Amino acid sequence: MKYNHLLLFALALLFFSCDKKANYNPDDHLTAATKDEVMTKLIRYLAKPPENTSDVEKFDKQYDEYYLDKMSRAKLELYYPAGRETYFLISQEAASLYGKRHATGGKFKLNDKGELVEYEEIFRTWKMMPDTLLRRGGMLFDRMVKGESLEPYWTKNSNGEEYVEFPDPNVYYDKAERKWKTKA
Repeated sequence: MKYNHLLLFALALLFFSCDKKANYNPDDHLTAATKDEVMTKLIRYLAKPPENTSDVEKFDKQYDEYYLDKMSRAKLELYYPAGRETYFLISQEAASLYGKRHATGGKFKLNDKGELVEYEEIFRTWKMMPDTLLRRGGMLFDRMVKGESLEPYWTKNSNGEEYVEFPDPNVYYDKAERKWKTKA
């Protein structure tokens, strides 16, 4: 009887001491309709705009069909709501003969009306095969959510392994303008 109590105590201790991993599966947080709403809010920042389109013009209704097509080719890979801030990892097709994709990891906030009030891209990966992208992008996403530095995975620091294309020492994300820029 004494050993049963010890075993039960050890199992309880093990159970409660385990680090519970956050659930990043978008399907566990969103319905298909709310996934589309999220993607609709973000796609005009993530996707390359139509040629000769300004940052203001890309929001014009005339480009809705263009962005719907881009949205249909993008995939919400990971998603994590943390209070009013929500983290995302969205992959898109990359120019490749082999079906490679690249992913963008970032975060956003909505107001009480569901309007996007803050948006920031934290990193963009190099183009990779989908299974490699999910493995590496998932690790980067987890570090991002936990507030850990991604600098060890920048190209200059990653010992030949491709993880983060940018930011880098020359490219940064301008949160106010919601786009990547190069340093002057």
